[in-house]
Amino acid sequence: MKIFIYIPILLLFAGCAGTKSITYNTSTDDLLSFSSFIETDFLRKHLEVIAHDSLEGRGTGTQGIEKAASYIADFYEELQFTPKGDDGSWFQHYTLNASITDSLVYTTYRIEGTDTLRVNHSVESIESYGEYYRLFGGSAPIAADIVFAGFGVNDPSRGVLNLDSADISGNWVLLFEDIPHIVDGDTLINPQINSNDRLSLILRESNARGILFISEQIEEEYTILARMQSKIVGTPENLTLEYLDSGQSRSGFPVGFKNVHPELAAEILGLSDPSELESLRDGLIQNITKFRAHKTGFYLDYTPYSRAGAIESKNVLAYLEGTDPDLKDEVVVLLAHYDHMGIGEPDASGDMIYNGADDNGSGTVALMAIANALNEARQSGFKPKRSILFLHVSGEEAGLLGSRYYSDHPVIPIENTIANFNADMIGRSDPEQTEAGDTDYVYLIGGDIISSELDSIVVAANKRSVNMQLNRRYNDLSDPSQIYRRSDHWNFGRFGVPFVFFFTGLHADYHRPSDTVDKIEFDKYSRVVQLIYTSSVKVANSASRPQADNQEFIDITGRIPR
Repeated sequence: MKIFIYIPILLLFAGCAGTKSITYNTSTDDLLSFSSFIETDFLRKHLEVIAHDSLEGRGTGTQGIEKAASYIADFYEELQFTPKGDDGSWFQHYTLNASITDSLVYTTYRIEGTDTLRVNHSVESIESYGEYYRLFGGSAPIAADIVFAGFGVNDPSRGVLNLDSADISGNWVLLFEDIPHIVDGDTLINPQINSNDRLSLILRESNARGILFISEQIEEEYTILARMQSKIVGTPENLTLEYLDSGQSRSGFPVGFKNVHPELAAEILGLSDPSELESLRDGLIQNITKFRAHKTGFYLDYTPYSRAGAIESKNVLAYLEGTDPDLKDEVVVLLAHYDHMGIGEPDASGDMIYNGADDNGSGTVALMAIANALNEARQSGFKPKRSILFLHVSGEEAGLLGSRYYSDHPVIPIENTIANFNADMIGRSDPEQTEAGDTDYVYLIGGDIISSELDSIVVAANKRSVNMQLNRRYNDLSDPSQIYRRSDHWNFGRFGVPFVFFFTGLHADYHRPSDTVDKIEFDKYSRVVQLIYTSSVKVANSASRPQADNQEFIDITGRIPR
């Protein structure tokens, strides 16, 4: 009996002693060999979860992003990494102030001389829908006449002046959603005039208060979309970090964009049936140079019922401690935002879930894949000299909020953060590169415009691993688009932390429901992730920390308020 008691106890103590005395090999070459564990099957498996419809687009402050946070945390728990959140958890919590709309009320009147007759009263809320539904904006009340503007286009070169009317100013503008550029082979309107040009002209130059689009759907389709759209009433908007909130109004975008039920649109336009809308449209095309915007004799009183609120959000933090006693307090931060746009305006198919597979499911799962490879290395006795923090932030789409919170409340002091690698939209190719047949590239933003040493490490890592084209198209402090400070890495860069933003470009599915897993270029995606892994290991094992040595960048960050 004593043998069976003592032997397990001795083995237990032996095991504990062995665990405490483990000495890891820090060989860079050996660590780099584990990049082979970054495989497309792993990426696909986890991306299909992160970008699944059940996560409802991972909007900050929604149930869907809570599911995503739990999934990410469970993954690191399984790897037995160290949680670095609040109170020993995986989560760093922060509070956001928001405006929350409970309902939108629409009352339509027909004006008859000095009298008005109410013809419609609709309430859009999470429980109801009506003859209008919101597409965008509309945070302020609007009570104004409805002016019909046809296609809402001015193209003086072709004699098209739909908006040549003083009636537009201060009123609602009702118009057909499409722009008929070419009809029967003839150019009717300059093809370079797009929807954004049209809306800018109506709102800024003609001073309209709101836009009403004539719905192209039949009644059944309209009802389905209106019902779906009503479900997102109450979604928090105009988010601001509570600790930075100046107390100024979070009124959002006051101008309203609405879709109108085809039956009501027909009534407003004096038609007896919605089927006549198509013939009206055809007639406008035939006489487009003669048409001018005019009042319809109808009036719309729109009132949003909103309130100030607060929501809780969270970053997910996982930590792999380094092994070098002199360097392990220094950290390389691997960064990706895991939020997306949530549920929003439906596309042509009626899909309202913005899955965000590329933006930024691709960066989220990239960090998980790198962690998995480093775990395989650890289990084989290899770890880097410096520590690595896996930082998954929320609130990026609302204004880099999660990364701002972390950088102001770091769990590892900023002065001990030696580099930041940000992965955001790394799963696709932009149309220009695709058309040129050159998709084996990644855009590098940061690097040499901040730190020549960090740039040299990434270049060497690329040669050592995937040997992709390192495209520096956006890597310019004078770039008008200022991409170098338009993603989460900037909240490290503003403190002088050298960073590289890995990015593969925008595409037609950007911020659309069509950003789905089936569009991801997995072979390319896996290569980009391998490059980030190799760069991370090289920085973590470098003899010295990379310095911010571009004086122009130092001067810029010194001028921009923190």
